[in-house]
Amino acid sequence: MQSRISNDMRLRRNRRRFLLLLFPLLLLSSGCAVLVGGMIGGGVAGYFKGVLKTEENATFDKVWLAVVETVEREDFEIVRKESGIGKALVEARILKKEDAVAYVTVAYKKPEVTKISIRVGVFGDEEESRRILGMIREKLYRPASESP
Repeated sequence: MQSRISNDMRLRRNRRRFLLLLFPLLLLSSGCAVLVGGMIGGGVAGYFKGVLKTEENATFDKVWLAVVETVEREDFEIVRKESGIGKALVEARILKKEDAVAYVTVAYKKPEVTKISIRVGVFGDEEESRRILGMIREKLYRPASESP
């Protein structure tokens, strides 16, 4: 009787270990790891299904101002700009790339955390999305002495 109970316990323990090892593998194989990895720390960007997503440690207003300053440069032509309570969107044509349009969405998460989503074109362009994010971050995190 005792050996049967201990065998059952060993089987349960081994099954639990197997499932704990299997779960991360399932995440990696399904493509969700990029999204999970991108959302763990603030400021880390994850690219998934054509959209670059990140969370920045800054207020909504500060992030939105950095986005607007970025797309008002000569590289872009603003097509649409909408701002509401806790969410804003800018759609801008990228002049250096033929027929490329960037969609940048800013959304409030917490007082000092704001989400940014960037999609370039219909199917996404990771390299261009990261370039735009880099320009936004330059504006967002520039030293106070460089502010206009």
